Amino acid sequence: MKVLLFQNPQTVDEEQLKRDLSLLPAWRRERALEYRFPIDRVLCAKAYLLLKEGLRQAYGVREDPVFVCRENGKPYLRDHPDIYFNLSHCRKGVLCAIDEAEVGCDIEEIPAAVDEALCGICFQAEERRRIMNAADPAAEFTRLWTMKEAYLKYTGEGITDDLPDIFSHRDIRKVRFQVHEEADGVIYTLCRGR
Repeated sequence: MKVLLFQNPQTVDEEQLKRDLSLLPAWRRERALEYRFPIDRVLCAKAYLLLKEGLRQAYGVREDPVFVCRENGKPYLRDHPDIYFNLSHCRKGVLCAIDEAEVGCDIEEIPAAVDEALCGICFQAEERRRIMNAADPAAEFTRLWTMKEAYLKYTGEGITDDLPDIFSHRDIRKVRFQVHEEADGVIYTLCRGR
């Protein structure tokens, strides 16, 4: 698996954003420019550029990637359907995972505190106990959240109503997770088949 991480996108200034936008194909540049806030333009541009760089490094692909969506809405590469990818971003980082099999990823900033109402909606009782009893509840919340989201992106489901029960699915044993915590308060998770 090829993993690329761009940290601190909030440090990208207007001049760098212009350079990044100039490197995008017209359709992606237009999409990035549709965003109201500059940080969202940066995230959109950097995600695509990470994918482009990862494809070049890992597979020698030099052309601009073109996305097509499967029936479930999960994108794949039109000209390279045998290469799988997933993108994620938050205010502190942009993540790209590329593999020869399905892959999912998620990156999130560790919040200052756990939102207990959200916790009640997204996690089973045992998971909530695990979060609240952890040495750093906010980091544990983020670890579990990124694992769930990476899994749902791996399957192509996206966020579902059964979010609390994700880890009780029988197929969960068919995947493995890699959870990484960065020094700047970001956790990211990669999910792929065994």
